[in-house]
Amino acid sequence: MLAAAAPAAAQDVPRVRRGPLAARDEWLLAQPLLTLPAGSPDPLARGALEMRLDGDWGSDFGWSGGRGGDLRFLVDGEHRSGALTVRRGLGRGLTLGARLPALWRGAGIMDGMIDAWHRAFDLPDGGRSYFPDNELLVEARDARGRPLAWRGGKGTGLGNLELEAHQVLTGLQDDSGWRTAVVARVGAPTATGPFAHVGSAAGVQVLAAHPLGARADLYAGFGATMQSRREVDGLVYRRTRPQGFLAFEGRLTRGWSVIAQLEGAARLVTDIDSYPGSVAYLRVGSKFGLRHGWTLDGGITEGIKNEVAATDFGLVAGIARKF
Repeated sequence: MLAAAAPAAAQDVPRVRRGPLAARDEWLLAQPLLTLPAGSPDPLARGALEMRLDGDWGSDFGWSGGRGGDLRFLVDGEHRSGALTVRRGLGRGLTLGARLPALWRGAGIMDGMIDAWHRAFDLPDGGRSYFPDNELLVEARDARGRPLAWRGGKGTGLGNLELEAHQVLTGLQDDSGWRTAVVARVGAPTATGPFAHVGSAAGVQVLAAHPLGARADLYAGFGATMQSRREVDGLVYRRTRPQGFLAFEGRLTRGWSVIAQLEGAARLVTDIDSYPGSVAYLRVGSKFGLRHGWTLDGGITEGIKNEVAATDFGLVAGIARKF
């Protein structure tokens, strides 16, 4: 009887992969650019349609070099982003999709809450307390100490329309081992408002997943994006930017997965003195599989290294349905 009970217990939580949190690098200076989300190599079935609405709200802060004449750069603000994604499975491991984001940046309201969190737990604030709360500030100098004029501004607009092609490479018929896929993305220059001059972009990414027993899966991905314009809003960007992630999904119940993932990317802006050579994020959250094909997910974003140009703290959420 005990031998029979063990297989039955393993089947209580079916191995239905929900994948990592599909968030982007929405850091204020990266927000309008094409960046690569963490994702799963699993395709949609032939004829299946998925619609997803997601949001990202975060406080962005980066500072180096002191204040006044010693300042090398200061980025202080807040972003809010939302996007509608539609994907269709065409069979043989091919999935096509389109994503249209709506973007906002400005002074925001999160600074006071984050400062209170830092004080309550005696955490370093990265220099936040030296500057006024809830203001949009972007100041920088080049390697010769000359000021750089950021021409961006606050406001709301559409981001670039993004088209996606996702093709499984290996493991299509059997997900009990490694499954891999390649994803190609193109960002069309459709942005409006304060994000209108970002230009077009393209990206390619290799994704992989492997089960860790019946209740968990490991995901990994690596790729790069290429921007059509080096200069955006008066700053010079790295044209080709490598990006990668490592994620873990554990299924605690039939409908509940917990997610933890690390994401990293190479330097973003090249003409700012002492701008960090890389950025890293930790995201932790959950996904909930509901009836009739619905999925809910949510989590938090935390910049890992102190005094790095990154989202200091953020919230991500999404709702999707498969038909």
